[in-house]
Amino acid sequence: MAALLVGAATMVMGATLARAGQGQRVRCGGRSAVRGIDVSKWQGEVDWQAVRAVGVRFAYIRVSDGSTILDGMFARNWAGARSAGVVRGAYQYFRPEEDAEVQADLLLASMGPLRAGDLPPAIDVEVSGGLASRELVRRVGQWVARVRAATGVRPVVYTSALGWMALAGNSRRFRSHPLWVAHHDVECPSTPAGWRRWTFHQFSRQSTVGGVPGLVDENRFRGTLRALRRMTVHSERAAARRWGRWRKRYASAAP
Repeated sequence: MAALLVGAATMVMGATLARAGQGQRVRCGGRSAVRGIDVSKWQGEVDWQAVRAVGVRFAYIRVSDGSTILDGMFARNWAGARSAGVVRGAYQYFRPEEDAEVQADLLLASMGPLRAGDLPPAIDVEVSGGLASRELVRRVGQWVARVRAATGVRPVVYTSALGWMALAGNSRRFRSHPLWVAHHDVECPSTPAGWRRWTFHQFSRQSTVGGVPGLVDENRFRGTLRALRRMTVHSERAAARRWGRWRKRYASAAP
């Protein structure tokens, strides 16, 4: 995932904080954690069987950068993770200046109906697109509503404590959604104060993982593997019906 840009300034997602400041809280996880990664085309050809063999149990896979830059490795990674038994989820790098619903439709069309064992899709909020906080939050809400209507699951929000303050004015609007927080090289990440807990923690952007060429982002899930699986889709039939209704209504967005 890219660095967080706010106007002309660049803020690194997950920069280590000496202490939690206003609008942030340091939150440790429990004793249990499940190892995961997130990947895009920049990782090259991932050997998913090897990834699972070294203990990775879940992965978030990039669909696109906004509505125009498709990730050429998504389809391969999406199929490969499932085939290897790695719990998978799709994420999209969100461009607030672009149409939020068009971006959501692209994710939905690329991903297809969720299958049993898939994680909720995630929105990666890292840049302002030149928008004020209120407008950015409104557009994130449009994306979230479209994806939730088409999948029946509550999307995950990826951000950092500093990023959410700068971009969203520390909005509490999405506090009922699972938080995927970026804070690197720490055990207890700082989170936006609006969330009571984090669900995923991206703790490294420079990990070496068997089966992945080069460096990769590494994550952990707060809980057991059983808890992670409880978070996934259970009814393929219901998911397919919802996705089918979305496809029928927004047929021009589907491939």
